[in-house]
Amino acid sequence: MYQNELEIDVIRCLKALYKGKVLILFVAMLFLVIGFAITIDMGEDKYTAKSTVYAAADGSYTESANAVNVMNAYLGVANSYKVCQRAALLIGRNDVEAADIQKVISVSSSAKSSSASSITSFMNSSATILVFYATTSDPQLSMDIADAMAQSYSIEMKNILNNDSVKVLDNAYTYSKTYNANLNAWKERAKYALIGFSIACVVILISEIFDSKVRTIREATIREQLPVLGIIPDYKQ
Repeated sequence: MYQNELEIDVIRCLKALYKGKVLILFVAMLFLVIGFAITIDMGEDKYTAKSTVYAAADGSYTESANAVNVMNAYLGVANSYKVCQRAALLIGRNDVEAADIQKVISVSSSAKSSSASSITSFMNSSATILVFYATTSDPQLSMDIADAMAQSYSIEMKNILNNDSVKVLDNAYTYSKTYNANLNAWKERAKYALIGFSIACVVILISEIFDSKVRTIREATIREQLPVLGIIPDYKQ
């Protein structure tokens, strides 16, 4: 028994895609609507502000070195509940508590630098800079939290070290938008539309590839394995 082998005709597949363009567009639009439904609650824009504290020589080098060592050894103090609680008191808002601040604050240290250069090593051993990042949906609140955390941390380190080696370097004088809710929602919607478009194209291509209809002389003759006795031409009026 003769049987055609699976053969992909690229031109025929492209024609099938063009022929099914309405279906492809419909499915893409349907998935776009689904994307709209899922992202109807797009959330809020997020704003990040940062402030910095540092430990460097103010009195003696011994005090400065001790402050650097303590900051590096007790980095977890920077976003501890106690420091966040003091920061909440410094902000003085009833709707801002220590637990809220802990959720929106992050801390990075110059001591975590991956560079192995001699300059970086010297700076990490002689001074440490901590950066407090506060991210909320209110730009002013982000700045207030970042400033309050820097002040609270410097107070906490003063209590630990019994000196003023750790000080605020920069206050949060500005902020940046780090999350655009509307743009992110549109990205998600476009992703859903692209998924719908891809699914429709794949279905059409699979249907065309595995379609057993005979359309050409080559297919009718099992790739020219059977003789051709005659051809009935198309009759056009």
